[in-house]
Amino acid sequence: MNQTTSSLPPPRLESRDSLLPFLADHHLPYLVPAVFYWVISFVFHVINTQDLLLEYKLHTSAEDLTKNRASRRDVIKFALIQQAAQCLLGYLTADDNERFMPPEYAVTLWAQRLRTMETVCSQWIRYAADIVPWIIYGSDLAVPTFRKAMVEGPSKYLVGGVTQTLVNPSYDPVPFSTMEMCIGKAMYWILYPLFQYILAMVLADTFQYFTHRAFHVNKWLYKHVHSMHHDIYVPFAYGAFYNHPLETIPIDGIGFPMCLWLAGLDNRQSALFGAIWTFKTVVDHCGYDLPYNPCNIVCPDSVLFHDLHHQTWGMKYNFSVYGAFWDRVMGTAWSPHDSKAQAKYQKGKAVAESKVAEARGQNSLAELNTGESTGVSI
Repeated sequence: MNQTTSSLPPPRLESRDSLLPFLADHHLPYLVPAVFYWVISFVFHVINTQDLLLEYKLHTSAEDLTKNRASRRDVIKFALIQQAAQCLLGYLTADDNERFMPPEYAVTLWAQRLRTMETVCSQWIRYAADIVPWIIYGSDLAVPTFRKAMVEGPSKYLVGGVTQTLVNPSYDPVPFSTMEMCIGKAMYWILYPLFQYILAMVLADTFQYFTHRAFHVNKWLYKHVHSMHHDIYVPFAYGAFYNHPLETIPIDGIGFPMCLWLAGLDNRQSALFGAIWTFKTVVDHCGYDLPYNPCNIVCPDSVLFHDLHHQTWGMKYNFSVYGAFWDRVMGTAWSPHDSKAQAKYQKGKAVAESKVAEARGQNSLAELNTGESTGVSI
């Protein structure tokens, strides 16, 4: 095997240049999702106003006229208020003093950890080979021999070698194989960041599910706070952030960033994760079940799944934001393809068409959607 001598450099942390020359990295986690929100919303707004992709639209114009109780102007206003609150909290809590290991140092450290694990595994295998015969033959010496091997063998190595390697990275120079260095690079650039993103998704989805469900279960919270979001029964893209400030600040402004912090995401990673999260949130509210929707990877029928939650008869189901895991575990999942759900959808469309037809006959079509909300005060 080819050998590459790669000793651990002196342990040091250093800053790095900003990703954008005109904006410091610590502003990215709250600005990038905000920009993404309006860019994606504008695309779907154009699709909606120009009557494009009608074959994928979930609701009819009659439903839009008769069901929604919030005007689009109010939705834009409160979405901007929410984002202003998030940006202010993001600005006040931004980490502008990030320090990082040099990439070559981190790669070599991962290679050192791999070497440690190789040695640990070989120790366990060797001592297991010594002990197995005693266990098989049932000798009285089996248990004492096992204990002696564990104390003097891998246990001793685990306490000494692993601790020294993982806690004190300025270890003696070690020649690493090319394979070990390749795995070290894969761990640093791909596998560990992927693990961080998955952990962030699990934490954020868990937090969002239980807080979202609490806003429905608690009658006071629903009546005075969360019902504002449900003024929109026929979702549209920029209605995704139509929330009460008392919901926005603790959940989106504090809880969500805390999940990213617990997952160990840096500013750039948080900005990317926030952009992905925003993309899914906006798409889930867009009102179009488009083919090849990437959100379906983590939640099958993602748009349909959340659209059902926005219906008057579906508010006690489908609380999850990312995937459907917690809904399935907690028994709150309702497939939008279920026959009962489809029957309710069709009944809603028929009622909306009937109301529009009646209004046209009375020349009162303009009065169908007054833009009045449920009365939640801000």
